[in-house]
Amino acid sequence: MNIAFRIFPKEEGIFPYIYLANMGIPIFFMLQQSASKLYLGLLLLLIFVIVYRQVFWTSKFTIYYITIELLITLVLSYFYNPLYLYIVFVFAYQIVRLQTKWLYWICGSFALFSLILIYHVVFPDNIFLIISFLPPVFGGAILPFILKASLRYKELNEDLKRVAEELRIKSIEKERLEESKKRMLADLSHDIKTPMTTILGYSKALYDEIVEDEEQRRRYLKYIYDKSIRVTDLVDELFMFSKLDNPDSQINRLDKDLCEFLRQVIVEYYEMFSEKDMELQIDIPDNKIIYWFDEKLLYRAISNILENTIKYNPVQTNVFIRFKKSNEMISIEIGDDGTGIHEDLAETLFDPFVRGDKSRINDGGTGLGLAITKKIVEKHGGRVYVNTKPLRGSKIFIIELPIE
Repeated sequence: MNIAFRIFPKEEGIFPYIYLANMGIPIFFMLQQSASKLYLGLLLLLIFVIVYRQVFWTSKFTIYYITIELLITLVLSYFYNPLYLYIVFVFAYQIVRLQTKWLYWICGSFALFSLILIYHVVFPDNIFLIISFLPPVFGGAILPFILKASLRYKELNEDLKRVAEELRIKSIEKERLEESKKRMLADLSHDIKTPMTTILGYSKALYDEIVEDEEQRRRYLKYIYDKSIRVTDLVDELFMFSKLDNPDSQINRLDKDLCEFLRQVIVEYYEMFSEKDMELQIDIPDNKIIYWFDEKLLYRAISNILENTIKYNPVQTNVFIRFKKSNEMISIEIGDDGTGIHEDLAETLFDPFVRGDKSRINDGGTGLGLAITKKIVEKHGGRVYVNTKPLRGSKIFIIELPIE
């Protein structure tokens, strides 16, 4: 079948071969002609077949090729046999490709010249044969319009199906977003209510002067202060997430050395890695790689991953950070051989309020860090994901930024 597709494009299907097979009939009639007319007729049929094939490959000249097919059909009908008018059914399928105005010209011209030809060749001696010529004349003038209308209906039907499918997908996505918002509000209420309950309880105890011991009073004040910081951090993270979630929000992108920027971020977290006796393996090019990015936001995105790496892995975990650049994108990989992540959880890890163990534990985090990272990377036109089965380590967070 691949050989056949060298003759006609694959997307045309089998229709061209069916129509071309019909050329066997006019060729059969041509072989009945005298030698003086045979070779010229066969040459015209050969030219017709070649032109018929070229229509599928050179759409720029379609109108010219179809005009040639029409002229050959009329010439064969006039000088050989009016029955050659039936050849119009072979290229009626191609006429459909033309614009409406050319469709009118081609079909109208065929009908007009066919009637003139029938009048000169058949009328009035063989009037009964006129009935035999009505199908090609009528069909050649009307069939392309019917085919085009049918194809248009098919396109509209496919468009309607596509729109219906898009609406269905959007409806599912809307339901998912609504469910996500409900879950987010429930988690947010939980995360705010817990520290606020502590603040209310301890502050009431202090206000009612229930606590008399000075050391215990200071301990209560420390609890209130810590929980206030927790609520403040949560509100700040929520504000950042909402801001980034707004499609109209703008970021401040400048051309800077991305390699040097990444080194500076790692240096700031080096002491925190050392405190947990984590070994860092860094692979960053020495040369400058200038990239257009928002330094403040990208710092936030990378630092969120680094903080999670430190927080959710045991001591003496090996951590590796790699920077790669290709012709199309820049890749920042942050991996480790510590606590792994289940593949099912990896799909929702960047959703708001999702924790590493998929539970509502009070680990001091807001549950918005990786969601914010995702929003920041998307604002730069990139994507972030986690590979739970890497060739090296237990997991790798990968940030991919496109080179524009």
